[in-house]
Amino acid sequence: MHRSRTAPVAAVALLALALPLAAGCSGSATTTTTTTHAAGSTTTSSAPALPATGSVDGFTMAVTSSPATGTIGHTAIQVTAVLTGSVKPATLTFQVSDQPSATSGKPSTSQRVVVHGPGTYRMPVGFRPDAAGSWAATVTFTPAASTASKLSVSGLPPVVGASAPFPQLVTVVKAG
Repeated sequence: MHRSRTAPVAAVALLALALPLAAGCSGSATTTTTTTHAAGSTTTSSAPALPATGSVDGFTMAVTSSPATGTIGHTAIQVTAVLTGSVKPATLTFQVSDQPSATSGKPSTSQRVVVHGPGTYRMPVGFRPDAAGSWAATVTFTPAASTASKLSVSGLPPVVGASAPFPQLVTVVKAG
């Protein structure tokens, strides 16, 4: 009988994936593939990253942002939130910011959508960055009832110098 030597690695990988879920959130980076064609040209594509998620009060909010990279003048950042579970009436605020943390400055765009229950909600207008840099998306669920909990899922670090909790919500924009 042949035993696989990868079993401990697989167990560690599953544990690493399970830890963020146990904490009520999850994250993953974008997978990028570069293909070299026979003519010598290259094509780079990014597979969608797993959504960044947060849960509170019996519902889950899964947030995606795209694209992962772009160029000034040719990129519109789109942010989507999927709400599942016991979703109460609320407002979703979609923000995109180039700030170094959630505690500094104000977002470059802030757009609101009314929530009536579970479903897919999109930022009304894609945001077009006007400068090179890292642009982080944040979605905040603010319930209509003051007794319910607020929930934010963000690509911004909580403080300057900290790592971003959800790097898949960051779009890196380069100069044209």
